[in-house]
Amino acid sequence: MLFFMCETKGLPESEKAGDEKASRKLNQELRVKVEDFNQHNTNEYYGFIHMASVEKTQICFAACEKPIPFDKVTDFLSLLGQPNVLFTLKEITMKSFISNAESAERRGFIEDTAPVYVDLGIEDLSYSRRSKNFSEKVVGKSVTKAQLIKRAKTVLCAETLLPEIERIYEGGATLVRGHPVHYIIQSDNKKVTVEVVEILVSALVSNNRLVSKRYANYKFESDDCVDSEYRSLCISMSGGTIVITCDVTDTGDSEFADRGADILVDTAEITRKHRNSLLTILCLPKKCERMADLFLDNAGAVTFITIREEAVFADNAKAYLKDLARQAGARADRALYKEIEDGKGYLAFDLDSMFEKWFDKHLRTQVYKQYQELETANMRVAAKKPKGSAFSELNEMIGLSSAKDVISQALDFYKAQKVFREMGIDRERPAMHMVFTGNPGTAKTSVARLFARIMKENNLLRIGDLREVGRADLVDRYLGGTAPRVKNHFKKAAGSVLFIDEAYSLVDDKDGLYGDEAINTIVQEMENTRDDTVVIFAGYPDKMEGFLNKNPGLRSRIAFHVHFEDYSADELYEILELMARSHKMRLAEGVADRVKPMLESATKSTDAGNGRYVRNMFEKAKLKQASRLVKSDVNSVNREDVITLIGDDFEVPKETKRAPKKIGFAM
Repeated sequence: MLFFMCETKGLPESEKAGDEKASRKLNQELRVKVEDFNQHNTNEYYGFIHMASVEKTQICFAACEKPIPFDKVTDFLSLLGQPNVLFTLKEITMKSFISNAESAERRGFIEDTAPVYVDLGIEDLSYSRRSKNFSEKVVGKSVTKAQLIKRAKTVLCAETLLPEIERIYEGGATLVRGHPVHYIIQSDNKKVTVEVVEILVSALVSNNRLVSKRYANYKFESDDCVDSEYRSLCISMSGGTIVITCDVTDTGDSEFADRGADILVDTAEITRKHRNSLLTILCLPKKCERMADLFLDNAGAVTFITIREEAVFADNAKAYLKDLARQAGARADRALYKEIEDGKGYLAFDLDSMFEKWFDKHLRTQVYKQYQELETANMRVAAKKPKGSAFSELNEMIGLSSAKDVISQALDFYKAQKVFREMGIDRERPAMHMVFTGNPGTAKTSVARLFARIMKENNLLRIGDLREVGRADLVDRYLGGTAPRVKNHFKKAAGSVLFIDEAYSLVDDKDGLYGDEAINTIVQEMENTRDDTVVIFAGYPDKMEGFLNKNPGLRSRIAFHVHFEDYSADELYEILELMARSHKMRLAEGVADRVKPMLESATKSTDAGNGRYVRNMFEKAKLKQASRLVKSDVNSVNREDVITLIGDDFEVPKETKRAPKKIGFAM
């Protein structure tokens, strides 16, 4: 299907339409004339008036197999009383055609767009014209072979791209419609991929190997499938080009077989089905041999040419940088080449980043010297402190140096990504999933809750809540019921942190079936929601190590490991002081002498509960203080007595075996 926009001078009748009612009537009269054209060209061409004014008239056409002939455009204009008028005709995207049709319906030029979409076979796509999965583009004006070769050299694909340009320009039979070859582009640079697609489509259009200048980009996300939208799009793109991007990393684990493989197999089969009416260009990362092989294995007898981005060395890398400087009107200097090392290969992505960094500095320090003392946006980003109160609260907590360092590193990492993007290095957002290991009472839950708030306050999470779950929440009584449970909790945790306490308990059952189902689903959901949800696994250090070894894809998806050390006696006493302050109470002078030996002894006991031990000690001290004051002369008790805890109020809490039911302590 091809779509066109015809533009000519305004219709004289439009001058008579002085008000909205008259204009509406005129549009209906014009619609009746247009319907006659469409009835005579059923299954070949369809046209409608998009806009009619005194200044200009715009007409949209749809053609089934080949561009609409000029005589058909003249026939249409004759119906409007303009048989000899000059006009321009250009190809447009399907989304533009649909948007214009809806506009024409509102103006009265089309009675109802629904039957039109059905007749043209684009009814499914008319509902998804705002789809995020696909976009369209029409290549620009005609270009020469020399121009395309020059462009090909700038994307560093000369070894594989230049020979194909030569083959395209060798020509051949243009009356036979079909594609002798299709293409795979291997590059990690989106800029390179887009430019190679444009070069190939432009060359094929110039040599009449493609009927349509239009191509559609269809991007499959990791959790997508090949649905009716994609199949309908392939049919509607007949005569044009479909460009496929599969955003599934070939990690080498079982996840690839479960998700990315289905997309590649299905798109390969559709490519085979439409191979002579639709050109397919598959875009893959550089290191993607399994993905490429799987696609080719299912493409049947279809022939593919692979275009690869190549690394350049030393002099060629410098020549590339020098050409970028020339295009920008700047003179290259030694500073531009300082990062080029002999024997090291560079991709266009690397060289573009070098140039942009150099050029930004060159503008400030050489061209516009009055700005050389001003700090850059990157400098401001790097110096910017984390926002919000949660980060301050974390730093005020006692101890936890490892946790504080890791969370600071995570925030610095995100600042670095922003700086890199400013330099033209656009990296995919990494997963922020974590493992918290440590004994009960070491504040794992408290830190997780603060971390969620920190992510929210620094615009890294939408909601920033903490959703705590355990085995009972995730594992169902019946096989097959666990996966829906896990997915439901991930859904509820969207935009927040999902805290899985005692994570190793998921695989404590004998046969492992239920726990394995839980872990496999968790791994899948961690990847599916990596941009919007953070998962934190928590538990004892030794048991967590065994848990991480249960699934090959689990450990690789965890970015940060945070170990919570047991508190020292001095740190435990600082926690006690902090608890007292938070309750608007104070500790008398003799409290330290009485309590610190108790805490020292507790740190040597395997049953010491860290922060929880101090919590119990503090709560019992308040009870004993209350009893002491009630039994004294109540009339002599003042406010200072009520808010003060003395040494005799404290005693060693009853020790209990560690049975971690709730991790952490709340201030």
